[in-house]
Amino acid sequence: MYKMAAGCTLALAIMLAGCATYPDVVRVSDESMLVSYSAVAQGQVQKGTARWSGVIAKVQNNATNTRLEIVYFPAAAGGRPQVSDQTPGRFVAYVKGFADPLVYAQGKQITVLGSLATPEAGKVEQYEYLFPVIQDAAVYLWPKKQERVEVDTFPMWDPFWGMRGGIHIRTTIPVNQSQDPAPKGPSNVQELSNDDRR
Repeated sequence: MYKMAAGCTLALAIMLAGCATYPDVVRVSDESMLVSYSAVAQGQVQKGTARWSGVIAKVQNNATNTRLEIVYFPAAAGGRPQVSDQTPGRFVAYVKGFADPLVYAQGKQITVLGSLATPEAGKVEQYEYLFPVIQDAAVYLWPKKQERVEVDTFPMWDPFWGMRGGIHIRTTIPVNQSQDPAPKGPSNVQELSNDDRR
């Protein structure tokens, strides 16, 4: 009975993870129309709609918009970037209005959706770089993953002390993270609520 319940719980968790969808602000009705990062970076495509995920490298507020320089990482099923020690490159996303650099800070995970624009020449430190560009981007900042610590006690035999209690500690990350922080600021920019920043 216990094994059957555990098996059903595991199957449900896998099913829910597989059905994960992008947050509303960066969701599209037809994903087949989206242009991949690799196609743009290799010069195969210059127009279309792109939705890419990554980690913020730089934020620059201009007179009417904000320039976000983002290190690209492939997205998981729900859109969160799968950060690793290797990346195909960087891209730039322009967001209408002001984006506070303390909120859109370096290292935060992000997903953007918008129209492709002309690639932009620039530098990464002293290295000449051609950035793929997304303009008028809708933005989703991913909330920090919350770890949950679980402590179990169990009886354990010690040859010196005899029977005593043992402790097993495990740290897990909940499968279902909140994906709907309250929107503030410009209409196409999503900011985190106070609860999400903790």
